[in-house]
Amino acid sequence: MSYDKLNTQTLILSSMKRTLLLLVCLVSIGIAQAQDTIPEPPPGTVSAKIYTHFNYSLDPDNNSTAFEVKRAYFGYKRKLDDHFVAEVKLDIGSVDDDSEYALIRRYAYFKNAYLGYNFGKFQTWFGLMDMLQFKVQEKFWGYRYLYRSYMDEYKFGSSADLGAGIQYSPSKLITTDLVLSNGEGYKSLQFDNKYRVGLGLTLNPSPSLTLRAYYTIHTSEVPQMIFSGFVGYRYKKFRIGGEYNHQLNFRFNEDHSRFGYSFYSTYVFTNKWEVFARYDKVLSNILPEDDNPWNLANDGSALLAGVQFTPIKYVHLSLNYQDWVEYAQNGDSEPFLYLNIEIVF
Repeated sequence: MSYDKLNTQTLILSSMKRTLLLLVCLVSIGIAQAQDTIPEPPPGTVSAKIYTHFNYSLDPDNNSTAFEVKRAYFGYKRKLDDHFVAEVKLDIGSVDDDSEYALIRRYAYFKNAYLGYNFGKFQTWFGLMDMLQFKVQEKFWGYRYLYRSYMDEYKFGSSADLGAGIQYSPSKLITTDLVLSNGEGYKSLQFDNKYRVGLGLTLNPSPSLTLRAYYTIHTSEVPQMIFSGFVGYRYKKFRIGGEYNHQLNFRFNEDHSRFGYSFYSTYVFTNKWEVFARYDKVLSNILPEDDNPWNLANDGSALLAGVQFTPIKYVHLSLNYQDWVEYAQNGDSEPFLYLNIEIVF
């Protein structure tokens, strides 16, 4: 990489950092306007989510079957006054490895530990906070307890990280957000002085249509960048969404790209019954000296389809089919039948 190109990227990143810090400082000016007598804040809210399931392999060569509790969240959130809010949340889940003890080991992490400040049309966060890069997509998809949203599932970015963020909503039609974070995710400490800067724009031109574009750069001599676009449409009891994501210089390896798309749709019959389907594709580029994509072993497509039943507000049950098909020659197919349960309280 040439010196001029690297210097230009450094100047752009420094400008974005200064802009974020300036915005946070401007919003924080409201702190000085607080009254001398501060009323006692209302009681906080305790929350919990539990994701559990039973799976059964449909592959005749694989008789795998299991009951699992994949994840549980426990949190406490308190509004401190008309502007300040604080939240702490634990994420307890299974490890992502293939060892013989993976199904019985559990790790607990702080997923959230932040202070938030709301001032008019601005919202700011500081600490271990949720990332905003795929929040809109995750909410539109609506079935996090079954399958994570695209960027989360395929490691394009973490759902939470240490940093600072600001969101500005001048009207119901437009929302912008800017985040500066460590870039390591909430399960890792920061090991270097590299940072990730993300800039997002969400448009709602009508109550039925949602558009979002997002760009992030993770600083390094070979910076890692992500471009993302999303379109979601709702019509009465039907919704459909699609997103495309492109990651350049994966893990700071020059010219190593990953990209792909996801489509998902839901039809709601009643307040208790709905059906859904989703299709993902994950690809990597072919390097000049190679004949196959550099990440072929992890390239593939995912298919989900099923029904959800909501007996009460706090419980969701889903019977669904999930399959992962590898793109490598003679790659495996992994079809499973799942019974998933989400408990929220």
